[in-house]
Amino acid sequence: MEIKAVHFDMKSMIPTAEYSLTLLDELAEQGINAVVVEFEDKFPFDVTAGIHHPAAWTKEEFRAFAKRCKERNIELIPLLQSIGHLDYLLKYPKFRNLRDGGPEGSSYQWCLAIEESYELWCAMVEELLEVFPETTIFHIGADECRMNVPCELCEENRLDLYVKRVARCCEYIQKKNMKVVVWDDVFRKYGEEKFALLPEGVISCVWMYCKLDEEYIDRMVSSGVECWGASCIQAHKFFHAMSPQEPKMRNVDAWGKIHQKYPQMTGHIGTIWGRNQCQSPFNSNLPQSMFMTAYLVETLENGIIEDRKKFITGFGRKFFGMDLDYNTMINYFCYEPGYSEPIVTELKEKAPRHRDIAEIWYGLNALDQLLFYIYSCFSHNDCMLTTYLDGMAPREMTRNWLESVRLCKEDTEKGLAELKPLMLKYFPEKVWEEFIDQRFRAKFERNEYWRHIIASAALKWEENLKKE
Repeated sequence: MEIKAVHFDMKSMIPTAEYSLTLLDELAEQGINAVVVEFEDKFPFDVTAGIHHPAAWTKEEFRAFAKRCKERNIELIPLLQSIGHLDYLLKYPKFRNLRDGGPEGSSYQWCLAIEESYELWCAMVEELLEVFPETTIFHIGADECRMNVPCELCEENRLDLYVKRVARCCEYIQKKNMKVVVWDDVFRKYGEEKFALLPEGVISCVWMYCKLDEEYIDRMVSSGVECWGASCIQAHKFFHAMSPQEPKMRNVDAWGKIHQKYPQMTGHIGTIWGRNQCQSPFNSNLPQSMFMTAYLVETLENGIIEDRKKFITGFGRKFFGMDLDYNTMINYFCYEPGYSEPIVTELKEKAPRHRDIAEIWYGLNALDQLLFYIYSCFSHNDCMLTTYLDGMAPREMTRNWLESVRLCKEDTEKGLAELKPLMLKYFPEKVWEEFIDQRFRAKFERNEYWRHIIASAALKWEENLKKE
């Protein structure tokens, strides 16, 4: 297989630019030979000045990243969304006029009837290529686009507008002597025959994260179109910090069977979705995903992993220099963070190799333990709300749960303060603060709500006693 890629989604809690160079070394060591970088607001585009995230890298830092990619024989593939997934840009008032459906429409995608949207995309491409002049493959995204948004300007059939714009973007890239990659799902959903209207040589990247449609894959491959596959090796919008691994292993297994059957597929991207949209909570990050990148590469190079326990043990010894417990990887991350603590603590303190990843895993697992405790309190109090409101909760119950509310706040604040210096070794302070704000601020507010409810319940209990 020519391309064994991992997806670096910069919507995520991105690592620092300096630490990311180390991550490239680790990816190359595992056998990854391409990185698909989805920039969003983490690249300082001049043409969109003022919309960049406070933790965005500088252009010089991106050049250093590209230099390290070249040194490690890793193909850097820029991904610049050409139609949808544009919240990071269109949420700002200065770009409202480009929204699909007009200035009051959704910030998700821009209107394809407005020529300025195409011109802006081209200008952004030029800035990327100025920083990455050795680019040979460019990904234009174009996935999950909406075909039913009312728009007074769009007189043509929405799908026809979509196909024409994708074709123009492909031609723009091809004229620069680069290969161009497009996500396949809109064609798959609305008319796969229309893929033939794109310029010759466009690569269709088939992403399927649940059940794989082999009949569709067979039709695409048989048509002569160059195809890549794409699995999801990290993303879980309901998880807290560490995400469950086993569902992602199943997806990679399914793709392993496809690649064995269709060896003419020339590439595969293991996607790591940092968040669903740019305004959604953080989901995943690149250093968190080192186990699944190793699992993916092993599958692509040697076929389906039949003995997971053997692989996990081998990964631990090769990557960390220590045994890695099978149950921890399969059952405990995310779901039972308390059971994972001894393993990740030992890795953090004793691992001969890649202790950076061990420290990050330890930190994320510690965050999950804090959240697990908070949710345990919330779930009990949710069930007890009527009892509290009716003043039927005895003194001992309200006393115990008021103590739990106090500990939720105090223990969490203490835990976060202890974790911050560790995590700032690897992540910019601004993204760490954003993560904590997303995951904990609302919990603290709800914790204060329960303090008020339970304290009121204690007074009502006393009042009911007096009435008796």
